[in-house]
Amino acid sequence: MKTFVLACLALATAMPAGAVKLDDSLSPRQNVDVSIDWRYSSNLDNLDEEQLNALYSNVRNFEVRLNTAQYTGRQARIYLSLPVVIRGLDDPAGMRLSWTTRGVFSDGTVTPGTRSLLFDGIIKDAVLIDILDFTIEIDGRSFNNPITFEPEYEIEPVTP
Repeated sequence: MKTFVLACLALATAMPAGAVKLDDSLSPRQNVDVSIDWRYSSNLDNLDEEQLNALYSNVRNFEVRLNTAQYTGRQARIYLSLPVVIRGLDDPAGMRLSWTTRGVFSDGTVTPGTRSLLFDGIIKDAVLIDILDFTIEIDGRSFNNPITFEPEYEIEPVTP
């Protein structure tokens, strides 16, 4: 399982009914040490409080391999989700994770405690593989300690 490291500790999230957690253990092991920077570094006198506290980081070339063998040939939706509680973050509304993809998955955005559609279609391969580029946005007012989180991948088979 992949871990984003802004520092240290992962918590699980509850899945909606009908969703099954997908195994991503085939993905290369990646502990990603993330460097955070200020979103706005000039014209500080003209920024509102939200802009003054806006932090971000980019994580590039994050390879995801999802074991979809038992769903091959079936229509399904796959979601990327984040835990609702992330240690080191006082308020789940203080973080947003966005991504772009290079293959079979769709671009998206998710916040702690929510999920976003990553794939919708026929599962053609036993392992779905894609490379994701992430942008992590954090409200500095919510960031109180180093944090770690693990995106989770859920699948919902679609019955015709």
